[in-house]
Amino acid sequence: MSRLLRYSPYNKEWPNEFNKLESFLGHILTGHYKQIHHVGSTSVKGLGAKPILDIDIEFEDKIEPIISILERNGWEYEGEKGIKGRYAFRRNDEIFYEHHLYALHSNQPELERHIMFRDALRKYKSFKVQYQTLKQKLIITNNKDRELYVNSKTDLVHHIMKVSGNMNKIVFAGGCFWGVEAYFKMIEGVHNTEVGYIAGNGETTYQEVCNGIGHAEAVLIEYDNETVSLNKLLDHLFNIIDPTSINKQGNDIGVQYRSGIYNYNNFELEIIQGYFNKKQPNYKRPIAIELKTDLPFFKGEEYHQDYLDKNKNGYCHVNLNSHKNV
Repeated sequence: MSRLLRYSPYNKEWPNEFNKLESFLGHILTGHYKQIHHVGSTSVKGLGAKPILDIDIEFEDKIEPIISILERNGWEYEGEKGIKGRYAFRRNDEIFYEHHLYALHSNQPELERHIMFRDALRKYKSFKVQYQTLKQKLIITNNKDRELYVNSKTDLVHHIMKVSGNMNKIVFAGGCFWGVEAYFKMIEGVHNTEVGYIAGNGETTYQEVCNGIGHAEAVLIEYDNETVSLNKLLDHLFNIIDPTSINKQGNDIGVQYRSGIYNYNNFELEIIQGYFNKKQPNYKRPIAIELKTDLPFFKGEEYHQDYLDKNKNGYCHVNLNSHKNV
């Protein structure tokens, strides 16, 4: 087997190949494991990776029965490879897709890190782009320097874990959610956005919202407070709305286009109210932004997510380039 570093675009068969392995392992290990996890880059939809599945068997009792069963079924036990408490296995046949197989106790921190990192890549598009870009760059530059590859990835993994663990959330409404989402996606420190509906009565649909059921079109924003503060996000919100307007932004008129800030905690409310007090002298009319918290946020239909990325000439009431002036 070549020792050159490998990279493959995302293969839609990877989840299917994992399912085959999971089914077989689950059958032979019945009663000896808690869960079988697909981790690593191949577990993240759309992410390119070295074409090898990474699989963690989580167990709560003893490792010895697992070692014995796997050895009887074609795996070679390699010991605690690399990390104490991470038990490694390999196969030399082609019955299953190429994979790395490990067994880790539920209390093993490495297992928790694998799952947390996988979930961060699945959830935050910006992390997925950063991680894939780095891997491609390293392999193009030098596909033989494994130590550089591992160390560089490790640094980025630590950064992603730190940032994802400190992620804050808030919901902004400011007119048509297509433009609001597109604008905030460009702000450094914003790692994920979703458009949806809030501050109405129960779950709803876009058609009902357009008919005036009472919800506001809104954007859920997840951000790293160490990179962009709530005050700075408020600067951006005020940059794209008329904060004194009621049920209207740009050419959009109706209750669904009201401006609002939702689902903050008490500390954030103090920041928001202090910001309003500071800004109010700049306006002749009172600031009319709705403030409510602890409300259900209903994610919008999939065709609304990242709408202006999918529809380059789509309607937008926001000057997307104006973020440069904030």
